[in-house]
Amino acid sequence: MEDLIFNENFKKNFFTNNFGKKYIYNQGLVKNSQSIMSLDILNEELSNKSYWNNKNFIMMLDKKHINYSEYSSSSHETSGYFFRPDIDKVQNWISRGASIILNEIERLNSRLINISSQLQNLTKGRCQGNLYFSMESHQAFGPHCDEHDVFAIHFEGEKIWNIYENIEKDPINHPIFKWDSEERTRRAGKLIDQVTLKPGDLLYLPRGQYHDALASKNGAVHIAFGLTYFKPIDLISNIWDKFILNDFMRKDINQNANVEDLKLTLIELSKEIENILISEETNKIAHESLKNWSYKINNYSLQNIITEGRKYKVSKSVRVERNSQGAFLISGKDKVKIPELYSDITDFILKQELVTSNLVSSHFKKINIKIISDCIKKLNDMKVIT
Repeated sequence: MEDLIFNENFKKNFFTNNFGKKYIYNQGLVKNSQSIMSLDILNEELSNKSYWNNKNFIMMLDKKHINYSEYSSSSHETSGYFFRPDIDKVQNWISRGASIILNEIERLNSRLINISSQLQNLTKGRCQGNLYFSMESHQAFGPHCDEHDVFAIHFEGEKIWNIYENIEKDPINHPIFKWDSEERTRRAGKLIDQVTLKPGDLLYLPRGQYHDALASKNGAVHIAFGLTYFKPIDLISNIWDKFILNDFMRKDINQNANVEDLKLTLIELSKEIENILISEETNKIAHESLKNWSYKINNYSLQNIITEGRKYKVSKSVRVERNSQGAFLISGKDKVKIPELYSDITDFILKQELVTSNLVSSHFKKINIKIISDCIKKLNDMKVIT
């Protein structure tokens, strides 16, 4: 079982004092940080050459992007030729002080999946993890803010983080919120705190908090886990079809309309929008969207399948009834007779939440495994178990 990082004590303090409001610096929160990410683990992940491309492998030197062509080369692979990061070129750039940024690595291995899952359970947000490898005194980014909450966990070396006074009001990923470095520095305001992250430390920054960071030792590694939450603007995209299907929305506006005509059109538009937004169906869509916002982050468990067999979910709308004529499957008004050979097995299966062939065979040790398998197959075919 993976270690629990965000315990009850952390949760209580976090939600009371910090969540969405104020940064928090927690020393030594992650006790097993070297088993999650280290230079050795990073070397191993980077060696999986075919995984990396110009989207998820970025290099920067002193706040400037390095062109991908400067640190990649053509790689002959089974399915063709691809441009992949070139080991010699990458390491040459690193020796000159360059940083590596690995994007969307939250599912790269089971240890990162564990942290991502815990963060999603903690915040009910969507998690994305980006890794930053930095050399001493060479900065990738100046003062900036992110459009998501940041949980930065440090793994190697040391990095000094500067925290500035200003917090941008609810920025999102849109060009309106993309300022140049000079403007970002101006908007950041004055420096209010400086913390040095070491392996196992966590720094939480609420969305919009201005900050920057600089490695104080070569080979600093941290992962910034970004958490985004469901917003009203996200709901608009989920109900966009409702606007398209609305007759009024598709009408042409008279090219000769005067100011008063347009005013009436806008009044009618607001009514149609209100009708869509306050409908019961939209409320259900909003509820489902919020409930399903977090990413489904799962890990493979092939060993469990090998040892336990396939897991089936048992329907709660089906039951077994017995009378003088035998056993029957009942679902609503439908009624199907169960062959006597399968009646006890079916009765047992329908009392479970989840069922496997191994579970059933261990309960009915005197029944031939083929009979059990046939019964499970028939129930699966009938959608009694899925």
